[in-house]
Amino acid sequence: MENLIQSSQTQLVTKIVKRVSEMEETDPLDLPPLYNSIDPEALNQLADSNIRFEYTGYNIEIENGTIAIDQ
Repeated sequence: MENLIQSSQTQLVTKIVKRVSEMEETDPLDLPPLYNSIDPEALNQLADSNIRFEYTGYNIEIENGTIAIDQ
């Protein structure tokens, strides 16, 4: 199942963690820090690029500010 999220650069990290926590049915604070998977500052700076990484078993893809999350 893929989830798409439109996002501004400043909210990118927050939206990823929030959506993964919803998919996991857990509190965002119970997830490992996103910086264990990717540098959040670099992620925000590269938000308009194509980025792929894994976070807590989910494949995250960002393309032109749109976030796709699938397991």
